[in-house]
Amino acid sequence: MIIIHAALMLTGFFSAAAGIGTAMFMRDKRWWLRVHRRLGSAAVMCILIGFATAMIMVSLTADRHFNVPHAWLGLAVILSVLCTYVLGVTQLKRKTARMRSLHRWSGRITFVLIFFNVLSGLALTGILPV
Repeated sequence: MIIIHAALMLTGFFSAAAGIGTAMFMRDKRWWLRVHRRLGSAAVMCILIGFATAMIMVSLTADRHFNVPHAWLGLAVILSVLCTYVLGVTQLKRKTARMRSLHRWSGRITFVLIFFNVLSGLALTGILPV
């Protein structure tokens, strides 16, 4: 089950990276927003399902939930991912510079959180030496 969790989270990370890259470097293309939205939605779905997988995995092992820093950082990632997604949807409806700025900064913070959580997960499993 840990492999499913890791695969979903890494897929979410790379989908978010591709979505950010699309927004940063493909804005001159007519299709950039559609691709950005799809990649962002895919990232959100993968991360939410990966989080659910982690919760089930911990429940099945009789461990306590949120007993390692990786889990707490993961919770921050979930909240940040949801916030960024809602800001993105809202900014498309309101179309204000403030909402666009909030979505961009939230996305940047979320991506950094995801990156560090991936590193902490790799360290937790022993793949990345600490």
